[in-house]
Amino acid sequence: MTYAKFHLIFNVPLLLLLAFWPGQALAHPPFFIPCLVLLTVVMIFTTPWDNFAVAKGIWGFPRERFSFRIGWLPVEEYAFFIIQSLHVMLLQVLLLRAFPPAASLLEIDVTAPCVWVPCGLFFGAWIIYGVAKRTLPRRLPRYHYAWHLLYWFLPVILLQWIIAWPIFLTRLHFILIPTLLIGTWLSFADYIAIGKGIWHFDEKQITGVKFRGLMPWKEIAFFYLTSLLVSQSFPMLIPESVH
Repeated sequence: MTYAKFHLIFNVPLLLLLAFWPGQALAHPPFFIPCLVLLTVVMIFTTPWDNFAVAKGIWGFPRERFSFRIGWLPVEEYAFFIIQSLHVMLLQVLLLRAFPPAASLLEIDVTAPCVWVPCGLFFGAWIIYGVAKRTLPRRLPRYHYAWHLLYWFLPVILLQWIIAWPIFLTRLHFILIPTLLIGTWLSFADYIAIGKGIWHFDEKQITGVKFRGLMPWKEIAFFYLTSLLVSQSFPMLIPESVH
């Protein structure tokens, strides 16, 4: 199975189902613009992370499984960033339209010291710690994947909670349901893909704990964390009038 065929079997059908579900409205201006903004951010944020991992050999893609590369990544990998994000956002729009929130959004003043001070301190600590730990050989090789995943994604998720906790607390179902459903589906699809040899991992750079002896636990964590990141980001961008 090639990476493109994997998309056609597991990712594209779900994308089409969510996109053409009755009442779907992602193309309407209140959703379309935030969607484009978030897709752009996802590409900018995820591309260096994934390229770095492949360059370091944490994971890789057999040449016969993909069409061509851009940088270190197959073009199908870039497509995955977009597809997963659309999965989450389309499902969120469906939930929003099917179950309109009963409570209005609480105001967020990003200029207030209670927001920007902890954000600044948190971001500074994140950068300092990353610089201090920037060389992989200083850490045990088997923790490379775990470090690369958790350092890159967890701080952003926590930073979002510092900024937008009023939105999240009144929209938990809107955030958690897409995270759980899309994260679970992609984990299942990933298990199949690993078994088919579409991508592989350096056994020296993973802890060895695997689901059913095949899929590293970090892969499962990746799909839930990235789905959560998109699920939290989208409602932060949607105008209050459509909440």
